[in-house]
Amino acid sequence: MPHPENGLTALAGAATVALQPADDAALWGSGFFIAPGWVLTCAHVLAPHLRPGHGSVFHVRGSGPAGGRPTAARLEAWLLEGKPDPRAPVPPEQDLALVRLLDPMAHDCVWLSDRAAPASHRGAVSGYTRSASGTSPWVADVEFAGASGPFALRVVSGAGLPAGLSGGPVLDLGTGGVVGVVRSRRLPEGAGLAVSTAALHGFGPLAHRVLAAHDTWHASRGPRAGDGWAALQERLPGGRVVSGDQWSPADRCTALGLLADLPPPEGAGPVLQTVRTVLGEGFPRPGRLAPRSWRDGHGLLDGGDATPAVVFLHYLQLVAHCARQTEPDSPAARRLADWIDVRLTRVAPFLRPLVVHAALPSSLLSRREEPREAVPFPVAGDGYPVVTVELEPLFYARPSRFYWRVRLDDGHGEYRTLAEEHVGAGVRADELVPRLAGPLAQAFHFADLPGQPAPLEVALPAEHFDTGVHRWSTQDTGPLRPLGEHRSVVLRDLDRRDGLTVRVRERWTALHRAETLTALRTSPPGRSAGVPLERSGPGTVPVICRPVGGGEGRRMLGEALDAGFGVALWCTGGHPGTDCTDFCDTMVRGAGALLEQSRTARELPDRLRQLRHRIGATREEGHWAETVALLWDDPTRPLPADDITPLDSP
Repeated sequence: MPHPENGLTALAGAATVALQPADDAALWGSGFFIAPGWVLTCAHVLAPHLRPGHGSVFHVRGSGPAGGRPTAARLEAWLLEGKPDPRAPVPPEQDLALVRLLDPMAHDCVWLSDRAAPASHRGAVSGYTRSASGTSPWVADVEFAGASGPFALRVVSGAGLPAGLSGGPVLDLGTGGVVGVVRSRRLPEGAGLAVSTAALHGFGPLAHRVLAAHDTWHASRGPRAGDGWAALQERLPGGRVVSGDQWSPADRCTALGLLADLPPPEGAGPVLQTVRTVLGEGFPRPGRLAPRSWRDGHGLLDGGDATPAVVFLHYLQLVAHCARQTEPDSPAARRLADWIDVRLTRVAPFLRPLVVHAALPSSLLSRREEPREAVPFPVAGDGYPVVTVELEPLFYARPSRFYWRVRLDDGHGEYRTLAEEHVGAGVRADELVPRLAGPLAQAFHFADLPGQPAPLEVALPAEHFDTGVHRWSTQDTGPLRPLGEHRSVVLRDLDRRDGLTVRVRERWTALHRAETLTALRTSPPGRSAGVPLERSGPGTVPVICRPVGGGEGRRMLGEALDAGFGVALWCTGGHPGTDCTDFCDTMVRGAGALLEQSRTARELPDRLRQLRHRIGATREEGHWAETVALLWDDPTRPLPADDITPLDSP
């Protein structure tokens, strides 16, 4: 049997192919099989040779079971945005392409690592180069010299990296998994760059399909086969297993094959919530790309420090529970559960109850059998995520321009910044929606739970409270579906970020303890003031029938904020002059009825969403709720302090 490192290098080389035009033997670059019929390579290898539409047929040729026979292939997808300029540099996170064979053929596949970075300093690269006799395979040892950004790895070869190697696999000899794709050799001291295989997740659902096929292929080969990937990985110093309490490469191979048979989760939320249930305080931060499959959750568990088998089995048991909620009689979930039972017999007896009695967190329990009239808005520490957008206007800009930040409150007291723009001239108000669409789609993918889209809160100064954020349409809603019909959308006062007064906290607590909620119409000119805001009852919610960005509306909102209110409703649409109209009376009556229907204040955001969804579905124009905004300033979930350091200037 070959030395494990030599054997793994040989397996990677057998799955490596040359990419060539269909009409001659020229060499474009290299690639490698990651699943039956699927080749991964660099996008820049193909970009100069493919016309728009990517329909051109080209050849892949390898030295594996196919014996060097050229096989027709076509580009299936790449991560390049728009129509690329072949001469322009390609960012690492966009420099991947998936190629699909047009004819079936027998071939080997590499093992893709779960890790986003190599676990050791030693690696090997494979590929094809030009030689006097034509195209020849090339293999060499390399050393990892750190990262160059989130999706690029530095590799150093004493012999240098020859032309043609771009697109070939980079093998981590510490774990026996492919961690990168050769990208460039034009660096000093024999160094080159590789694209981390973590960027593969940028293909979205296509990546899930291909990775599921990858896992199924490896599981079907038999993890214990003496010359296979798992068997050789177990012979590496870091892969040796001496007891059933350790998670072996063969266990991983079998488990991922079983996970590949399950339907994918509904977004990243179930994956992250399940991993958090297993790890508790040891929960790792996911990378820039949200996990899209149960396989990704398995990768988040692998901390590189000989994670015990019971941790993985606990996770797999929870995944099986999740799958049964979607399909109670799922054969795939039953196969997974049966294997867990068998594998658990090799774990120490005192650890087995952790897996046998594993229970899903409340956020993942199915609500199909006990529907609720309204979903309560999350509170601090309850495990339900919230997406936050902060819009900070540049004080000197006319018309208004904004800096922005998209954060994720994970539901466990931790805010995480996903994207931001705090330099330059800012973003015009009419450009905010297209600029935020991508970051919001990523945030919602992290935060949404099955059947329960995460709420969106937008924090901005009160003078901009008439920004109709609930009417925005982004990538997750479609061009004609406003956000406020799909998920709860609320506003927060950015000026309260630096501290919430005792008055705010006391009124918030009183509101949420109140048995009934009532609308208090603020006093427009010419009407009696009624009950002053400061002396109103605990269940009172101010209702303002006009915009609050200026004039009388701004005065009314200011009084509500000064009185400590954290919840208020107002109309962001126009108001004809100072006198109220019948629409104003309708809006106040409608808001009052909405408050009376809410058993608790926490139901109010979702009840407003339901109303917006209904009027959107019936195309009921002119309804009072179309332009209504909701302030929801929870002092128990304060916005993080501004981390932008002020700069002194002359």
